[in-house]
Amino acid sequence: MENNSEKSAVNAGQSDVYSMLALPHLEKKQEKLEMFWIDKQREMENVIDFKSNLLPSINRIKKIMKTDKDVRMIATESPVLLAKACELFIQELTLRSWFKTEKNHRRILKKDDVTDVIMETDILDFLLDDDADVAFDV
Repeated sequence: MENNSEKSAVNAGQSDVYSMLALPHLEKKQEKLEMFWIDKQREMENVIDFKSNLLPSINRIKKIMKTDKDVRMIATESPVLLAKACELFIQELTLRSWFKTEKNHRRILKKDDVTDVIMETDILDFLLDDDADVAFDV
């Protein structure tokens, strides 16, 4: 019994060491995310033409909006704003997924990286399937 308690004490000590080693990684990741949003804010403050280089296209967003029978008129700014929001969402999801790729010592982003990020990030839990424990297929 004494041997088991010694093993658990050693394991507890190891987990403390691992958590201390993981902490700087988390801080760097958080710092990179903050810098991402600061850069995006600066970029948007300096943009003159919001309609250029948007993903998805404004016309595609308008088509999707018009499929709703309750939508009669669409403000000019709405598709542009939605397109920019989609672009930022995709960029942040990609950045978070890239952190996962780097953590696994790889240089190729995999579908599993994106899925793991969706499952681990609270703000992305709306992408999870409520009926199953499987993430939304990306």
